[in-house]
Amino acid sequence: MGVESIVVSGRDAWLKAYARGDSRRLTLGLLDAVVRRLDIEALRPPPHPGGGAAKRIEARRIAELAALGVRVPRVLGEGDSTLLLSDLGTTLAARLRDAQGDPVRIDVLTTRVIDAIAEAHARGAYFSQLVPRNITLDDAGRVGFIDFEEDPLDVMALPQAQARDWLLFAFGMAKHYEGRTDALAGLLSVALQRAPDVAAHAGRVGRLGGLARALGRLGRSARQVAHSILVVRAATVLPMLLVAALLWDLIEDGQLELVQLLF
Repeated sequence: MGVESIVVSGRDAWLKAYARGDSRRLTLGLLDAVVRRLDIEALRPPPHPGGGAAKRIEARRIAELAALGVRVPRVLGEGDSTLLLSDLGTTLAARLRDAQGDPVRIDVLTTRVIDAIAEAHARGAYFSQLVPRNITLDDAGRVGFIDFEEDPLDVMALPQAQARDWLLFAFGMAKHYEGRTDALAGLLSVALQRAPDVAAHAGRVGRLGGLARALGRLGRSARQVAHSILVVRAATVLPMLLVAALLWDLIEDGQLELVQLLF
């Protein structure tokens, strides 16, 4: 997949091209096998078809989310395996980098995004890879969401997909709250505790507390997961939800040896 910034009629836009096939099929299959063994359906990876199929999924999901009143890009044009999408503003990842060292500013950004996620969930929405690089905030403070070339409902129910959203969001935010996990937990707690169906599904990972204690002895990514676990444990009735984010990090960096901890 490639994304190119262009200007259309004087406005910023993005040309997104979808690569064919999925080079991560092996690791995705491994992840699916692991979470099936653990009976944690909310963490099953959705299929990644690539090419025109991925484009069609993204176009459909954008239309579905827009119909629910969620701020997503407009489709300005399309080809066989491309979409031309409107710009929604700066990513949360970039905003957080700019706010580094300013906890008050970070908390303001986090609160705004948590509120937007919770509101979208209340309307029946769910996302995909809900990490800071796929969340936007424009100069007016409006929160938007991007990147939908997979559909979690292909392999799970809506409450599980929403639990997956919170999992990936908290995992992505953990590095910005090192030493302040209690602050992130406090910001997340109200939204999470208002979603009992989501909590019921995500709570299945609560039995993995022993693994959480081991994470701190591993590398940076694992320590980040451990911080996230502390956040969720403090925030809601979803103890240990974030431990499985280690598996998602596996997809990103290919460190297959981390999965051995689960067996």
